[in-house]
Order: sequence, then structure tokens, then C-alpha cells
Amino acid sequence: MKSYLWTLKEKYLQGWDRQTTVILLASAVILTLHRNYSRTRFFRANLAEYFDFLPLVESHPYYYWFLTTAVSLFLIPIIVAKIGTKQGLSDYGVCLGRQKLGWSVTLSAWLVMIPVIILAVFVYPPFQDKYPFCKEVAGSLLTFLPYQLAYGIYMFSWEFFFRGFMLFGLEKRFGNYSILIQTIPFAVMHFSKPLPEALGSIIAGLLLGVLALETRSFLYGAAIHWLVAMTMDTVSVIISRG
Repeated sequence: MKSYLWTLKEKYLQGWDRQTTVILLASAVILTLHRNYSRTRFFRANLAEYFDFLPLVESHPYYYWFLTTAVSLFLIPIIVAKIGTKQGLSDYGVCLGRQKLGWSVTLSAWLVMIPVIILAVFVYPPFQDKYPFCKEVAGSLLTFLPYQLAYGIYMFSWEFFFRGFMLFGLEKRFGNYSILIQTIPFAVMHFSKPLPEALGSIIAGLLLGVLALETRSFLYGAAIHWLVAMTMDTVSVIISRG
């Protein structure tokens, strides 16, 4: 039995490096925990009654979702990276990197996406039904803007996990294939979105991965993701009101 176990160890564990193993295993655990505990349904089922005294009750699950994502997809991966891989935050794209390229691509991508979003919302009504997630905040700028800021925290954390933690964490071992690897769970997390967006997430995952590697930063992808999401919410509200 011991010899067989030794054979299995030599066969399957030989050549494994610590960083790759930590990143891949941690990614599976983190996404599972995030999917179960950092979602609106968990808040509604377990916590909603404790916050009923606060205004804008419909928005509570979304604020919970956005802010706990900062824990599950940013703070926890940061701790794992620091303890498990012994690398600095800049090694995971937490820096400005190539700023000229990053900001020029961010602005260009946003400007290109504005007419695309307007057209998409016009011709595909499910976008109006889906966005913004919380309809209650759309009534006033005083409620809409704080919601969008919280949404930005969510996007920042989301981008760090895929285009920071996973992408840069796996780059040393897999090179450019790390772009493809992080795109898989990224696309899976979009399964519940309208079909055009779900399919588009595959392309977005690839392009944002390239941008992160080129700029050595995940921040520009986070900015693009937030600007596009915020524009989608705004356009959906405007068009739905006629």
C-alpha cells in the first residue's frame, strides 16, 4: 500500500509548484464560498430581517452583494497571495503599470461601448428588465449614485480576482494561457445574464486579460467594466422611462 501511494505521489505531484497549486485550489474554494455566501439570495434568506429598519429595503441585498464581494474576491485573495505565494501586491497587478496605454484603452473602449449599449438595450428588451439590478435606486440621483459607487467596489474586486489574482498568479507557469484559464470561470459566472452578455463575457475575458498583461495592472479592466456597467444601468433607466 505504501509503495502504491508513493507511486501515485511521484506520478501526480511531481513537478507541482507552490504558487500554481495555491492559486488554483484557492480559486475553486473562493468562488464556491462567494457563490454561496456573497449573494443576494443568502442575504434575503438569512439577514434581511435585521436591516428592515433602514430605508430602501429593496437595495439591501445588492449592497450586501457588492460589499461582501470586496471581502470574498479581493481581501481573501490578497491574504492568500501574501501568505501562500510570498509575492507582493504589484506582482498581482495592484499598481498603475503602463498608465498611458491603460487610460487610453479605457477611454477608447468606453466610448466605443456607449453606442453598442444604447443599441443593445433598444433591440433586446431583457437588458431593460435586468438592469439596474435594483430598480428602487433608479428614482433619484441621491440613491442611484451611491448604488453605482458600491457597484464600482464590486467591479474592482471582481476584476482583481480574475485579472489580478488568477491571471498574474498563473502567468509564471502557464504564460499567455493564463488568459484562457481565467476566462473559463469568468464566463461561467455570467451564465445567468442575458445570452448576448453571457457570450460576450468570453470575448471580454480574453480582451481584459490581454489588457492586464500589457499594462501589468488589473485596474484598467476594472475601470472599463465599471464604466460599461454604469452606462448599461443608466441607459436602461432612461429608455425604460420612454
